[in-house]
Amino acid sequence: MPSIRVLPPEIRDRLRAGEVIERPVSALKELLENSIDAGATRIRVDISGGGKRLLRVWDDGCGMAPEDAILSLERHATSKISDSEELDCIRTLGFRGEALPSIALVSRFRLDTALRGSSEGVSIEAEGGQVISNRPSAASGTAIEVNDLFFNTPARKNFLKSDAAENARMLDMITKYALAHPAIGFTAFADGKENMAFPPAADERERLSQIYGAEFLDGLHDLQAKTKGISLRLFLSKEGNWRASRSGQFLFINGRPVKDNSLTYAVYAAHTGLMAGKHPVFFIFLSVDPALIDVNVHPRKEEIRFRDKDAAYRFLMRSARDALASGASSTVIGRAREAVWISSSPGSGTADRLPGTSGIQTTGNAGADYLKASEAPAALPLMSGQKMQRGYIHLGGAFSAWSEGDGVTIIDRHACHERVLYERLLKSGPNAPGNLLFPLRIGLAPREYAVVTANLPLLNELDIEAEDFGAGSVLLRAVPASLAGSPLSASEWGGILSDLAHEIDERGSAEPAIKKAVAARLACHSSVRGAEELSSAELDKLLESLFSCEDPYHCPHGRPTLIKLGKEDLEKMFRRK
Repeated sequence: MPSIRVLPPEIRDRLRAGEVIERPVSALKELLENSIDAGATRIRVDISGGGKRLLRVWDDGCGMAPEDAILSLERHATSKISDSEELDCIRTLGFRGEALPSIALVSRFRLDTALRGSSEGVSIEAEGGQVISNRPSAASGTAIEVNDLFFNTPARKNFLKSDAAENARMLDMITKYALAHPAIGFTAFADGKENMAFPPAADERERLSQIYGAEFLDGLHDLQAKTKGISLRLFLSKEGNWRASRSGQFLFINGRPVKDNSLTYAVYAAHTGLMAGKHPVFFIFLSVDPALIDVNVHPRKEEIRFRDKDAAYRFLMRSARDALASGASSTVIGRAREAVWISSSPGSGTADRLPGTSGIQTTGNAGADYLKASEAPAALPLMSGQKMQRGYIHLGGAFSAWSEGDGVTIIDRHACHERVLYERLLKSGPNAPGNLLFPLRIGLAPREYAVVTANLPLLNELDIEAEDFGAGSVLLRAVPASLAGSPLSASEWGGILSDLAHEIDERGSAEPAIKKAVAARLACHSSVRGAEELSSAELDKLLESLFSCEDPYHCPHGRPTLIKLGKEDLEKMFRRK
């Protein structure tokens, strides 16, 4: 008896539907693309139960005539291509003609639509892919309602995440399309709560301001460039304005959010001072001649093939370098050079600019130039317990050094300050945050906003007091006491909360090590930046704090804080041995 058989149509159809609709966000992506291709100027999304109970997308686009609406539920039916040659020059977001029938096959489905300007619309209901109702309707635009997704495929439903996790995925997807199409107004409600409301914007810059706030834009370079067949709008984080995750990176090609590791790497290659474990924030908007790319290479259209990938890579890398060079002389994003930290040491001759190091007695000239030897070096305990006069030299970037007996010690100032802040944050007592002088309103991307507002009690345990301010923002009232006096801007605190949201999203709020992970993120954001100048007295203070740590030799991420080169090491380097 033969063991190979042809599957019946109903099983084949379910397999095809699974290729297109894997989870609620897959259905949302297809519906958003259809709305955009229909010329919508407004799109509203309603979600309930993580999209499993209800997903509804309405748009004011061109709509469909009754006969086209009925035909749209047939497989391989589409208005977007008519022959094979058009597959080589796709100008729309969707084109397969399988989205609606695939969604209808695994849900209780309803379509209400009418041609723009027509008073005659249609309402079609289907269940499990079978049309059960077809009647006239006074529809305006197009509304597609997906109820009980995967009701007839329980195995797929069992693999879905929690409602909150699925909501976060969908809000993230809406944000991407809102960024890619600023001329369209987007509104989204999750379980009856408005999560986003973005009116039509003039351009990408205005849309970024709507989503993240005006201060966020202050930390980004804005560059436009063109080459043969490609035009670019690039928003790239300024030097030092980096994140601990890749969550702030977006790539759009012809209005389509895509993934491309080589183009992403072009931005990294443009950086010369990017620290290990740090990631730039960027928004890349590419408009490419459709004849130069192939969008039909991925089942979910998440990747694009360039005819000449090397040319696109070089163009993007040069543009990113130009953006970074344009701000080379500007102040590095971070705490201002003239910021003052009040020392709690009576009679101290210096202001304490380093959070987490206050209360340590220092000597020396606070205004000393640390590029030269200290004029009044302090006598501080070394790791061995010896006393040694330090005269600092600046080696460029984040490094400072001093001679020590028969060798030299080199420190990474950022790593040292990270370790000091990290241990202070872990030792801070519960419910003892430091109130900010002026509460900060922090704008967040919808997904980050959903995670943060859902975990406000957890943040409170970490000495971060924030409240839901609505409209995608939170009001930050208090932070860990050791950071309360920090002059970090709302934009920088937005980066911190974004990283914390990513950490919570990845680990889960019940993760035992979450406090350590969050403390490491906070310490990293709040530490002195690589190019920030410190006086000799301030370096003394930093090292005194470092040597009092439980582990003065490593930053929270495991990198060394200092390296000592002895006489034998130097002799080997100069080939004397």
